Formats: sequence, structure tokens, C-alpha cells
Amino acid sequence: MAFAVERLIAFRYLRARRDEGFISVIAGFSLIGITLGVGTLIVVMSVMNGFRVEMLRQMSSISGQLGVQSNRGGLDATPDLLKRMTAVPGVESATPSAEGNLMAVAGDRVRGVVLRGMRPDDIRNRAPLASAIEGTPENRERYRALCKADDDKAIDWGTLKGFGDDFTVIVGRRFADLMDLKVGDRLQLVSPVSVETPLGVMPRSAAVKVAAIFCTGMYDYDSNFIYAPLQDAQHMLNLGPNVTGIEVFVSDKASTAATRHLLMQAVGTEGWVFDWFQANAGFFSAVVAQTNMIFLVLTMIVIVAAFNIVSSLVMLVRTKTADIAILRTMGASRAAIMRIFLLDGLAIGGAGTVLGVVLGLAFARNIEAIRQWLQQTFDIVLFDQTLYLLAEMPSQIEWSEVAGIAVMAVAFALLASLYPALRASRLDPVEGLRRE
Repeated sequence: MAFAVERLIAFRYLRARRDEGFISVIAGFSLIGITLGVGTLIVVMSVMNGFRVEMLRQMSSISGQLGVQSNRGGLDATPDLLKRMTAVPGVESATPSAEGNLMAVAGDRVRGVVLRGMRPDDIRNRAPLASAIEGTPENRERYRALCKADDDKAIDWGTLKGFGDDFTVIVGRRFADLMDLKVGDRLQLVSPVSVETPLGVMPRSAAVKVAAIFCTGMYDYDSNFIYAPLQDAQHMLNLGPNVTGIEVFVSDKASTAATRHLLMQAVGTEGWVFDWFQANAGFFSAVVAQTNMIFLVLTMIVIVAAFNIVSSLVMLVRTKTADIAILRTMGASRAAIMRIFLLDGLAIGGAGTVLGVVLGLAFARNIEAIRQWLQQTFDIVLFDQTLYLLAEMPSQIEWSEVAGIAVMAVAFALLASLYPALRASRLDPVEGLRRE
């Protein structure tokens, strides 16, 4: 087998004698450093990937992957326009909606909210909105668990049966907590759109009834959005028969970019077609920039750990001066000596990388359970959903990214081994034996 002698000698050198124990300690710290660096990189990158994917998934599941807005003022969502849009290959549904900012008043509590008007049937078919209210038993429990109250009290989630018959609304679970609302309570909505009255110009307002409470698992939606029948929202926002946009859902098998191009042709000059990346370009750009910065910072940990191998191998070369000289006099080439110490460095870096990958994948797969255990054990908050807008810590393992991190760590270990290996290969046998 190729390089069998070099491998045998290299692995024997890794098992240091009693008087060489300090070298093993340094090599052990190098291995631990690489393990922790690789594992940390995998965990952090998986969480960042999961955060980006989960945010996009939840946003698109509530408001669609694509949207259509008017180039000027409100959009006239005629049946002909909706029919042309749903006929586009890849489009599953096109839902008109009216959206605007209002002020909600309940007793002595006041909060700015986003009023989104939708047709009652569209809300019933929107899984993240209707599942906690009237979904299957499994979906009800899943969505309700995402918005479980701090005091674990049982709440009435209401029903969608009477939604649309009157100016009723459904509110988010967090919004209901903040405003101390229950199903059946009254809520005053005040619009910035003015209306002429005998007493002069007054803001448009309406007293509405809470028909149901929804839970999406996203803090922003659950605390800031109120859903109302489309015609009532149009009246509050003074839109007339128009809407502010059309939400378009694309099938999983279809390409969003290709569907957007076809949709632009179907809509023509009646509106502007955009996707969620365009609508939230600043947010996703910030996430990507933060991910890249974290990757660079954590890579420095791997580099420092890898270059600790230099210290252990330099000391190993000094203690093995006589052995190297004897090997050279027995006919070993400079390349063979170099391979011995390169294999030592690769063994340390490779073992640390393998352990780091195993450790990182184990943490990434169970990050939410680990977070819950740490929070309960030490009574600390590790993932504030009011800040990150998600109820659970997400994790998405990208295998190509894991492979890239592993290759990078091994490459750093190889680079760190080059200098000690070159120094060993250039040792003069006569000088080495004379010093010994």
C-alpha cells in the first residue's frame, strides 16, 4: 500500500511517550478547538438558514409567494383579472385583499394595528389563519401550542361560521393578550381616513366584534394584524370597490420566478407583480449580511485552532530529531519525512473535523429541545420571539454547507502542518545525529 511506512510512523508519533506528554496536551487542545469551531459553525449556520427559510415560508403561507399591486391608487380586482391570473400555470389561487394601518382601542388600551380585509371563504381556506380555529384536531393543537399563554389558561378560540355576516374581526393570540380581549368582546377601530359629518371632518371609526382568535406562530402577525371581511375593510379604508393588492399562491413544484414572468404578461398594465424577496428586500439582505459576518467571525475560531497544530508539530519535530536523522540515513527521502508530519497534522485536523461535524449535527437537529431545557434549567431567555418573530428556534441543515465547512477545516489543518513538515524534511542527518 502507498505510503504505508509513513502512515505507520506518523500514527506512532501521535502516541507520545511519557516524557513527551506535553506535546499530546497541545495536540489535544488543537483537536478540541477544531471540534468546537466546526461544531459551532454548523449549528450557527443551520440556525441562520432555518431562520431565513422559516420566515419566508411563514410569510408566503399567510400572504402568498407573489403579489399584485396597482401602479396608481387602488387595484380593481375584476373577475376577468382574477380569472386570467388563476389560469397562469403554477398559480394555485389569487386572493384580493384590502390593507391599511388603523388604531385599535379597547377600554383604556390603544395600539396601532394593520387591518387586512379578505373574503370570508379565503380566510377559511388560509391554513395559518383558520387552523387554530377550525382546523383538524392535529393542526389545532399544533398552532395553538405555538401561541400558548404564559399562564397556560384555556381560551375560547371562537368560530368562523358567522364571520362576514357583520363587521366582525379575527385577531391574533398575542394581540388579544396585549389588549385583554376575548371572543365576543367589542373593539373600536379608528381609521386615518376622514369622513364628512354634520359636526365637521371626523376620522372614520367603527365598533367591531371579535369573532375568533388565530395563531400563526409569527409574533408580528399574531400581535399586529386584524382580519375583517373585505367589504368592511374597503369601507374603513375608503377604497370603494378597489383593493390594495392581490395575493398569489404558487404551487410547490412551480418556479416562483417563471410564474412571476407569466403573471406579468397576464396582468399587463393593470398592476405590478412582485415577489416576497422584492417586498422584503431590506430584511432578507440584512439576514444574508449578518449570516456572512457570523460565518467569517466563527471561521477565525477554526483558523486559530488549526494553527495550534503548528506548535505541537514543531515541538514534535524537535523531539524527533534523532529519529528523523536515522530515517534519512536509512534511505528515507525528504518527501517521505514531509509526508509523515503532514499526516500527523491531517490526523489531528481530520479527527477534530469529524467530531465537530457529529457534534454540530446533533445540536442542530435538536436545537429547540436544547433551548427549552436550558431555559427551564437556568431560567433564562435564549430566543425572544418578540425580537425574532418566531415561536420556535428554527434549524435548517444544508449538507453542501456542512461539507464546505469540513473541507475548509481540513484545509486549514493541512496548511498549518506545512511549515513543521518542511522544517523536518530539511533537517541535515549529520547535524541531527551530532546534536543528539
